[in-house]
Amino acid sequence: MLSQEHLTRQFDLIPSNVLDLPITIIGAGAIGSFASLQLAKMGFTNQTVWDFDDVSIENMNCQFYRFKDIGKPKVLALQELVRDFTNEEITVVNSKWDKDAVTNGVVILAVDSMEVRKQIWNDIRQYHFTVKFLIDSRMGSEDALMYVMNPFDAKDVESYSKTLYSNAEAVAERCTAKATIYTANLLSGMVVKAIKDIAKFSSDMKLPFSGKFVNKGVDELTTIERLRIAIQADGSARFWENYRDWETDRKSTRLNSSHRL
Repeated sequence: MLSQEHLTRQFDLIPSNVLDLPITIIGAGAIGSFASLQLAKMGFTNQTVWDFDDVSIENMNCQFYRFKDIGKPKVLALQELVRDFTNEEITVVNSKWDKDAVTNGVVILAVDSMEVRKQIWNDIRQYHFTVKFLIDSRMGSEDALMYVMNPFDAKDVESYSKTLYSNAEAVAERCTAKATIYTANLLSGMVVKAIKDIAKFSSDMKLPFSGKFVNKGVDELTTIERLRIAIQADGSARFWENYRDWETDRKSTRLNSSHRL
């Protein structure tokens, strides 16, 4: 464990008292691997990362792995890389996410299947009442989107549920036009910024990350963090006020993955 001297340049933006936020990352591909590194760099080391894949040659263009990691389990390679870059230790699980595992705080969905995404969403709402926010990141080659949702807020549940569709309805991108590192880094940065905002706002409002929210200010938090964003390759972002507007861009609503492949 490092002292916090290396975090001096961010103290006014990310107070040290928020850094123990529990974070579960499901998927260690383009979004998950870079988000894990960024979070650890910021001091958020209470991470558990789940993935069952091995690093492959196709991952080299847009994921946080080395050529010498090819063939290794992604989470073990990621754990080593985060240790080398930050001198911190994160928890990893070389497996599919288990609904029976202790899961609380914030969950980052960085999976490449809509069916898996829907199953995790349903499991969290049924079994994991200490999960306060779910961040769903979806990425194409030069398009990306992110949802930040409270799984126990009725408005969030209603709107987010409308974004869940079958794998068959997802945009089928060509194998040679599936993933880029600049889109992965844009989106992982947005994911990490959302985590910082959640943690800091919760600290300011003195909201606990264990048990159910009972404090004044929860409605304000869900309003602030209920985001629907499509990031374009030029770095611009499009925002929608409601699902009807979002549906006008079918391609953006049908991004399937965070591209582990």
